[in-house]
Amino acid sequence: MWQPVSGQDTLRTYGPRFGIDLARFAFILADPSEIGAEASVDFEIIRNLYPVFEFGYNSISESEELFKYSASGIYGRAGVDYNLLKLKDRSQHHAFTVGARYGLSVFSHRAEDIYIPNAYWGDYVSNFYEEDLKGHWVELVGGIKVELVPNLFMGWSLRYKILLNPDMDPLVVPQLVPGFGTGGKDRGFGISYSIFYKIPLIKK
Repeated sequence: MWQPVSGQDTLRTYGPRFGIDLARFAFILADPSEIGAEASVDFEIIRNLYPVFEFGYNSISESEELFKYSASGIYGRAGVDYNLLKLKDRSQHHAFTVGARYGLSVFSHRAEDIYIPNAYWGDYVSNFYEEDLKGHWVELVGGIKVELVPNLFMGWSLRYKILLNPDMDPLVVPQLVPGFGTGGKDRGFGISYSIFYKIPLIKK
């Protein structure tokens, strides 16, 4: 049977690739426990260039001796990845990517039963404090995707995040900015480990 002898003779498959971040489910074991889910979609518009959209939900709840705290909300990110891996066979879709994202989170946080002991002025007790907030940030992203079987991928990414409005609430620092992390730090790292499936719409 005839086999192609050049990478230019093989076909490349194009289509939207949908992913789920499996690492988000591990955060339920953290202290405090964090519940969340994240999905993504990308598309190779030209060779090695992928616009990316990510969206998800996060919530956190903790109870301490001096307060109770909860936060929850949705987030989205938009950006682009570029594949640095040079493959001779165009039918392969493995990738080693670098990219950038802009992220936006819309969420609310609430502190209850706040107790501040003070021997001089007397103890301070507040029933609750609640505020609706928006956080936005930028990310630098690097990652790997491996095609296990045609159109099915596994991969991970490492993210360096910079929060653009760390003073979003001057009274109570958010313990969680969904999609970003702890609001008490304006810079941080994140990691994801995802499974993807690409819908093969076009071959050329």
